[in-house]
Amino acid sequence: MKQLQPAVLVVAAGLVFGLIGCSKESVVTSVVTDSQALQAAVTSIDSIAAFSSSDEATIDDNGLRSPEYDGFAKISGDTATPVRWGRHIFWSQVTRRYDVVIPAGDSTAFVTITKTLPGEFWVGVGSRTPDTVIVARTIKKPFTEVLTRNVRFVRVAHSDNPIRNWLPVAITMVDGRTRPDSLNHFSIASLEVEQFGHFDTTYTDPLQTWFRLGLFHGSIPHVRAGDSVRVRVTVNSSEGSAEIAHLRFGIAGNGAEHRRALMRLVSTTGGPGNFTRVFERTFIARLPRILPAGVLAARFNSVVDVLSYGSIYRDDAPFTNEFWGAPYIVVR
Repeated sequence: MKQLQPAVLVVAAGLVFGLIGCSKESVVTSVVTDSQALQAAVTSIDSIAAFSSSDEATIDDNGLRSPEYDGFAKISGDTATPVRWGRHIFWSQVTRRYDVVIPAGDSTAFVTITKTLPGEFWVGVGSRTPDTVIVARTIKKPFTEVLTRNVRFVRVAHSDNPIRNWLPVAITMVDGRTRPDSLNHFSIASLEVEQFGHFDTTYTDPLQTWFRLGLFHGSIPHVRAGDSVRVRVTVNSSEGSAEIAHLRFGIAGNGAEHRRALMRLVSTTGGPGNFTRVFERTFIARLPRILPAGVLAARFNSVVDVLSYGSIYRDDAPFTNEFWGAPYIVVR
């Protein structure tokens, strides 16, 4: 598996720049244009790269897993069949593209990060006994997943060193889906994230939902370790069988931890060919289990990962998926 950048953050006391992030000095000498500087920034500035690497790691199961799991520990009983499922991403074939747009006026810039992740969705069919699970056969469904996120920069200088001319100020949510879209018979309509007693926000357009970097109004939500966060997703579907929705959270970009939790179907409205389903789950914010000395906070994505019923329960159906992810920061 490829090496992902760590998604941890050392908070510089009293400095907003410490929250926005710093870049690697090695990048400075290798860029000669604004576009090259902006492309380098999204992979080297911590406050962007940490969320970007986290979204890849968050959806990775590394093969067959229990319906719910946390690390290697199973946290729910298995269904009778299938008994395991999960993505297996072909990391050596992943491509990443960084498209730069500098609008007229030359005061702002936008970078669209697009990642193409090929792989297979594995479904383990078998049985279970009181003390073990037996996988009799594994169905492998090929997929191509495309992830997209936008980043906004402002110009802060007109120096001879382009890397010092731009400052990142905001990022969007991440939007992911299997290709081609025509195979997918459902779509996410909205995502609601609520930290009890602090905020309750509903998002309807992930790539136009901006989160400011730093400690400002509209910035990336900060939650304390141990706090509860409720996530609710609304799905529009033409399928009669309900989708399977997973909640993925607290996974840093280094891929050291993996987890997913099944979201509970709380309501279904509409009728044949036009259903609206709402899924919900609450998670406890946490920091990585292993933290370097001096780390006070960590960057993650809260991801709702929706699969078609046939992806798991029909052998001949393709793997179809859509997910949205909202950035958040956990502090001690």
